Amino acid sequence: MSFARRVISGTVQLTVSNGVVRLLSLFTMPILTGLLDPKAYGVANLVGSLISLISVFALAGIDVSYARAYHSIQPPNGIVVENYCWRYAITAGMIFAISAASAWCFFSLFSNELDGWLAIFLAIGIVLSVGQTMTQVRARLNGNYRAMSVALIANGITSAAVSISIAFWWRQDAVTLLFSMLLSYIVPILLLGVPSIGGLLKPSGLIRHEGLMLIRIGLPAIVTAPMYWLLSSSDRWFLQYYHGAEAVGVYSVSYSIAIIGMMFNNAIMSVWLPEASREYEQDPLRAQITLGRLMSRLVAAMALVWLIITATGGDIVRWLANVRFHAAADYVPFIAGGVFFYGASQLALSGLILVRRFKLAALWWFMGGIVCIFLNLALIPKYGGAAAAIIQCASFAFISIAILITSQYKFHMQLDWGRLLVVILIILAVGFAIAPQWHQLALFSLLMKLPMGLTLLIFIAWFMAPDWCFKLAKFPQKFFISGYSKNSVRK
Repeated sequence: MSFARRVISGTVQLTVSNGVVRLLSLFTMPILTGLLDPKAYGVANLVGSLISLISVFALAGIDVSYARAYHSIQPPNGIVVENYCWRYAITAGMIFAISAASAWCFFSLFSNELDGWLAIFLAIGIVLSVGQTMTQVRARLNGNYRAMSVALIANGITSAAVSISIAFWWRQDAVTLLFSMLLSYIVPILLLGVPSIGGLLKPSGLIRHEGLMLIRIGLPAIVTAPMYWLLSSSDRWFLQYYHGAEAVGVYSVSYSIAIIGMMFNNAIMSVWLPEASREYEQDPLRAQITLGRLMSRLVAAMALVWLIITATGGDIVRWLANVRFHAAADYVPFIAGGVFFYGASQLALSGLILVRRFKLAALWWFMGGIVCIFLNLALIPKYGGAAAAIIQCASFAFISIAILITSQYKFHMQLDWGRLLVVILIILAVGFAIAPQWHQLALFSLLMKLPMGLTLLIFIAWFMAPDWCFKLAKFPQKFFISGYSKNSVRK
């Protein structure tokens, strides 16, 4: 199977499974937003954002090192790398979990909205989050995309059932959402599996220099990943400080809709880096062409996902969420824009990882994080959630463009700039026209927007990938001809 087919096949499988999970979340939204108040969403969101941040420091980029070095032609590689990276991640995860739980208990003494006993969820969540990340990297490296898809769907069904059951029969506060969050870490670990315990207990055999080299590959993630948390999650802490937990709850609902684009981003990145590393190791010169061509089409697809979310997100909030959360509809296009730019930056970042110059991206992430903090301090106190959404989009845009320029200088992927820029400009113009509510009833508004969206989707698909569309158009003909031939032979 070719590089492009492997990437597309894995991406489609993971996107479909993520789509099923998102549909389940839309099903639970009217139920849970009716049973839980915005404060419950706000507290759970704060705990979840801390788990994400601290897990990043615990991993220290070892997951990136794992993904990059496992298929390397030069040693260390293979099972030796796997055992070393897993031992590092598990040990660091436990240390950081204990430290974070202790810090939470201390700071909760000075807050009326943060309960000290929630530190239990924080500590367990950090360890499980680290384990889930390593489990998913292992599955990606082994090409187990179908197993990952099944695990995602099973995870979504289980989490939805547990959260609704707890809300109905036990309690209606942040614990409902936190239990569901922990379960979302556990299910993939159980279904995808971990390396042999015996192998993890044995010495890896790496000399000190090789171990340090592995750590250095992904070490800049200590800067880039916390900066991602800063850009995507710190705004909720500013909202909580200046406007209270209810403002965070409203914002989190808009985020839960706008972040749907991440299911496509995550599906792509789950496949992209392992497959791009394999392609690069086979032929670096050919990789400039194959990676550049496919990356152009993937960025255009990400832009289309932004358009779909922008067109439907506000209507979905007004249709499914309780009226207390309807202000969230205005934030969706900007948060979705941040998701698009983040996805584009991750595709561009792969060029630096392939040539092992990941550290150059850390500078741009650091600068973007500083700008984001100052803008949040200046604008969120006065403008609230709207400012938070716009700042997030602008910050990710700055980082994405800077990383793309740097990556192209170090490893020149031959992108189809002409077609890509035309597509992005068209999508941006249509997005501003299609984002507002077109009818007072949300369902009618969605139906009115549908013809324009489908027309644009077909046009951009033919414009960016005419060869793929031609093959797709020929597929039904080949299918029926093949079926007819087989029937003739049988007769």
